[in-house]
Amino acid sequence: MDRDTKAALGEIARHTARWFGPRSRSQWPSLFVMTDHEVQGNAADIIDAVPRGTIVCLRDYVMKGRAAYAARLALRSRERGVRFIVAGDVALALKVGAWGVHMPEALVPASIIAIQSARRRGLKVTTPVHTAAAAAWLARRPTLCDAALIAPAFATRSHPGAPSLGPLGTAQLRQLLPIPAYALGGITPTTGARLAGIPLCGIAGIRFA
Repeated sequence: MDRDTKAALGEIARHTARWFGPRSRSQWPSLFVMTDHEVQGNAADIIDAVPRGTIVCLRDYVMKGRAAYAARLALRSRERGVRFIVAGDVALALKVGAWGVHMPEALVPASIIAIQSARRRGLKVTTPVHTAAAAAWLARRPTLCDAALIAPAFATRSHPGAPSLGPLGTAQLRQLLPIPAYALGGITPTTGARLAGIPLCGIAGIRFA
């Protein structure tokens, strides 16, 4: 991890503790970091840099040796008191003893049985929500997932050109959800401050700068 990325993580962690900390008395921390090997380098460096309790999600879907990489990250997370989750692979999350699994929105309807099995076995399940229709679908199934990531809150380099929700759209989707929620996408200390009045657990992202 380069110095700028580490500094951005430290700064956003301080901000989220101030913006959302008083509301985060449950198991849901105020910071949710998603990995991107090309941007951040080795995700073990992220685990070492974030506060205890932070959620770190292995987002790198296509990488050689992902299972072994996940196992190393899961072990390091347990040592550091970080909540490690695996994106898109319930079986891998269970195999490495992850805290949870993050299911892409498109996979959720076809993965209901796998998700229910994962939750029965103790995994926490998160999923992104991009539209009112998706939020309403989850609202009709309030026990399917444990938390949602409302996205994209702001314009993001991960999805250039995609329309963003802004604070108003983020707040509107939050009202539709019966489960805890994070804001994801384009979060920096400046944009994140615009979300501080919304009843979110916290914020999620990759760069935070």
